[in-house]
Amino acid sequence: MSQRPLFSPHALAVACALACSSGAFAQSSAAAPSEEVVVTGSLTQQRVQDAPFAITVVDRDALRRAGPMVNLSEAMSQVPGVVVNNRGNYAQDLQISSRGFGARAAFGVRSMRLVADGIPASGPDGQGQVAHFDLAGAQRIEVLRGPFSVLYGNSSGGVIALVAAPVKTSEVEVGVDAASFGLRQVRGSVGLALGQGFDARLSASHMEVEGYRPHSAAQRDLGQARLGWQNDTDRVVVQVGAYDQPADDPWA
Repeated sequence: MSQRPLFSPHALAVACALACSSGAFAQSSAAAPSEEVVVTGSLTQQRVQDAPFAITVVDRDALRRAGPMVNLSEAMSQVPGVVVNNRGNYAQDLQISSRGFGARAAFGVRSMRLVADGIPASGPDGQGQVAHFDLAGAQRIEVLRGPFSVLYGNSSGGVIALVAAPVKTSEVEVGVDAASFGLRQVRGSVGLALGQGFDARLSASHMEVEGYRPHSAAQRDLGQARLGWQNDTDRVVVQVGAYDQPADDPWA
């Protein structure tokens, strides 16, 4: 069997010519003045139906209709390709998978990027929790699936981004929720429109649940303070949060 040579005579002649001219090329490159290179990136808004990727938006009304806004699993059942398992175990949080990514996680969120009002809420490896999401103060939740989610980082099988509701007028909101298995929740928020593009929001909630099985009781105290500024082109958000959730672990 005849074998084709690895390098053809023509390729060897080109390589020799490049080797002979490398010295002159290096001198001419060193003598050339350096040019300043500026790299910029921009984020443009577009309609969901015009976006070239799989994205679903869960608005504020859908969040309120889904339940007491304790767990993200209440409203995520309408998102195709995403499975959110709520096993009633607050010690291990929800299990979320997007098109199979994160399905093998024993607990918590893996291979998913979490973003809370523009601030990354997951680790570099895609590990995180969604219990600290302030669902009552959210304007919408955007869920990105498919290969475009890799633009948000390594091990990104999907992106869940919470966008806080803007404060247009000063308002006060108080809510009380009650459900089966001893679920009780008290929440409140104060929004302040400060003028000149500034707004502020203070929110707090307390939740207690006994659970539907032994050793599944839990409590959650969530508080957030948010200060925002926005004009026609720029937006700056400063956010401070406190999250405390002591919970029993039923080991399942």
